[in-house]
Amino acid sequence: MGGGDTFWGLLGPADRASMLAAGAMVEFPADAVICHQGDPTQNIMVVFSGRVRVSVVLVSGVEVVQAVRGRGEILGEMAAVDGRPRTATLRALDPVRGLMISGIRLASLCQTRPGIAWAMLHVVVARSRAVGSRQELRAGPPLHRVAAALLDVASQESAGASRDLIATVPLTQRELAGIVGISRETLVRVLKVLRDRGIIHTQRNRITILREDELRLL
Repeated sequence: MGGGDTFWGLLGPADRASMLAAGAMVEFPADAVICHQGDPTQNIMVVFSGRVRVSVVLVSGVEVVQAVRGRGEILGEMAAVDGRPRTATLRALDPVRGLMISGIRLASLCQTRPGIAWAMLHVVVARSRAVGSRQELRAGPPLHRVAAALLDVASQESAGASRDLIATVPLTQRELAGIVGISRETLVRVLKVLRDRGIIHTQRNRITILREDELRLL
C-alpha cells in the first residue's frame, strides 16, 4: 500500500505490524473534517485508502490548500512530536480509511523501533523540501506553475498505481489558484491552454490529466 517513498512504504513488515498493534482503524465519509486547525489533539493517521485535503486559514481569513495526501501518507506528525495545536485542517475528499495512533504510543514506537522514527524523519525532510520548491515555483510562468501543481497533487492519488493510469485532481479552481499563487482569472486562461492542447479535461471541482508526459515537459 502506497509507494516506496511514502511513510508506510518506507516501513518494514515488523514496523508495520507494530504500528497496526498500537493503533485502531478509523473511517471518515467524504467531506468529513478529520481535524481542525488549532485543535489540541496529538494523534497521527496513516491513510490506507482515499485522499485527504490539507488546508490552512491565513490571518486574512483566506483558506489555502497546501496539499492532498493519499495512500501510505502520514498525517498529524507535527502535533504528535511537539505537542502543539494542529497547524492545518484535514478534510476527507473521498471516503477515507486509515490507522489512527495516539501521540504517546507513537513516541514509544519511535523510541523502540528506529525504523519508524527514520521513516518519519524522511517524511518531514521531504515535506520541508517541497515547501522550498513550492516557493520557487511561485516565481515561474503561470503555465509552468499550474503544470507542476497538477502533477504534485495528482501524484498523491496514484501513489503505487500504474503510471499509465489517468489521474484526477480533486480541487476547485479557487483552491488550485491558491496553491499556485495566481489569480483565478489567470488560472482560467492557463487551464484553457491545457484543454486546447488535449492535456487535461476539466469538470466541476475536478481536473483530469489526460497526457501526463506532455504536462511534465512543461
